[in-house]
Amino acid sequence: MTRLSILGLSFLGLCAALLPASVAAQTIPVPLADTLETRQVAVVVTPGVRSMGQVPSARLRDLRRRMHQGVDLPVSALKELADLGDGLAAQRYARKLLDRPGASASDIAYYAAVAVGTGRVWTLPDMIKAMRSLDPATEPRTRVRKYISVLYGHAWGGNSLALDAVEEFNGEGRLFGALTDTTRERMIAQSGENGGGRLELKLALALLEDGAATGGMTDPQRDETRRLLEQAARADSLAARVTAENLLALMEAQYGVN
Repeated sequence: MTRLSILGLSFLGLCAALLPASVAAQTIPVPLADTLETRQVAVVVTPGVRSMGQVPSARLRDLRRRMHQGVDLPVSALKELADLGDGLAAQRYARKLLDRPGASASDIAYYAAVAVGTGRVWTLPDMIKAMRSLDPATEPRTRVRKYISVLYGHAWGGNSLALDAVEEFNGEGRLFGALTDTTRERMIAQSGENGGGRLELKLALALLEDGAATGGMTDPQRDETRRLLEQAARADSLAARVTAENLLALMEAQYGVN
């Protein structure tokens, strides 16, 4: 099930819990998707190898020259160049790993991150998919720092896929650890700049669901939920705006706030 489907089901479940069925049926959201344009925003986080002068030996320079000429290098050669920080080699090496049964998810994620960090954003989906298989307890911290650097760099640059991943991997027991207030506020601000509204809706839904489960929301929870929904109601996405407006109406019906 997709994350967007889960968002829709969460909304429907919340409506069913708080509102009569006749009202809930009118507030089912349209699936919320980001745009291809915002998913392909590329940011150069680490320039990597940009010239032959950065390659330390004649043998490696020859391999790099052949790679740029379109030669299909051996996997071991691609890895050598990728370990120097060559983004093209890292991208090709990650793709070789993806085609290899039983390849390490950590290696796929790391070398994809090297590629994405040099601006090869079309490798970002492979990076994120591999990261979902990583164990927070055993993944090397040097690699985790690389993932953070690449994802945050792209997220703060306006890439909506990276922003979703920053939210996904932050939290207790998750790969990036506990979400800090600073990161949370940066995520919300960036989502507002992107204009998608999905992150605000997800965070608001979590607060509303918590209120439904505990028998009511605290004043700070209501204020924060309203802040998130009001930002989502200004999104570029019609689906996000309609969903936010419906949730604000739900809060008015349940808590007497708007």
